[in-house]
Amino acid sequence: MKKTIVFVLALSLTGMVTFAQNDPSFSQYMFNEKIFNPASLRLTNTFDFSLVARQQWVGFDNAPSSQVFNASTYLQDIYGGVGLNIINDKLGYENFLTVRANYAFPVQVGVVSHVIFGLGAGLVNRTIDGTGLTYEDPNDINGLFTKETYTRPDFSFGMEYTDPNLRMGFAITHLHRSAMNAGIDYAPRHYYMYGKYRFDNVFEKVDLEPYLLIKSNRRSTQFDINMMAYYDKQLWAGFSYRLGDALSAMLGYAITPVIKVGYAYDYSIGVNRRYSGGSHEIMILATLGGFNKERISPNTPRIFN
Repeated sequence: MKKTIVFVLALSLTGMVTFAQNDPSFSQYMFNEKIFNPASLRLTNTFDFSLVARQQWVGFDNAPSSQVFNASTYLQDIYGGVGLNIINDKLGYENFLTVRANYAFPVQVGVVSHVIFGLGAGLVNRTIDGTGLTYEDPNDINGLFTKETYTRPDFSFGMEYTDPNLRMGFAITHLHRSAMNAGIDYAPRHYYMYGKYRFDNVFEKVDLEPYLLIKSNRRSTQFDINMMAYYDKQLWAGFSYRLGDALSAMLGYAITPVIKVGYAYDYSIGVNRRYSGGSHEIMILATLGGFNKERISPNTPRIFN
């Protein structure tokens, strides 16, 4: 019973026990900005895929669980990139399934630098299983006692500046619904700002990359500060601090030039730290050669890609 109370309190403090759920959080966001920014795209002759699975707050029943699949490529024929996001997010008796198609348009602003604009459009399906909920008043007229499903359109916008060492981005998800107007059928608008810079060869074969991510729905704001170290562009490790919420440790390895894997563990420092076994996250990245071998990729190297 005590765990249940702490679980509900923890959700409340992170802004998740509301009629409109927040976007899911991931620890290895530095590899997966496509989750929230349609402008995050590699302008190269490759197909890029990522798969992330996260189990949050181990030890709690019905704790948050999220899975994401991303796919994208650059098409010179249309001078832009296309991508697909599929996000499944489960929290207690709620489940969100989001499917979005993305388009990104690059504008060259320097010899090796671009500003990329992106748009995303799709659907969000939300299911709430009211049959599993318990109310203090079983006759509460505002209670939900059946299984309800809502499907709504979903739109996002983003932009990103990229050059060989610096990358900065801004994105908005759920464009047409503010936090004030969000309801049981739809998530509120979220804002993202991020930036990172690569310091090459700080030590022999070692590159360092600090990263800052700010996420807000205007009612609550989350700050993530991260530092990653890459050895020989093949092995990486890092730490993150999510203000007031968790400390994260990450480790990854490029198994082949095509496939990379990563793992992250979050140690809770919030209200649930005494009861949670932390959070686990597994990531698989794949980069395949493009289908048009004669297509010329623009000169826009991305960080560690």
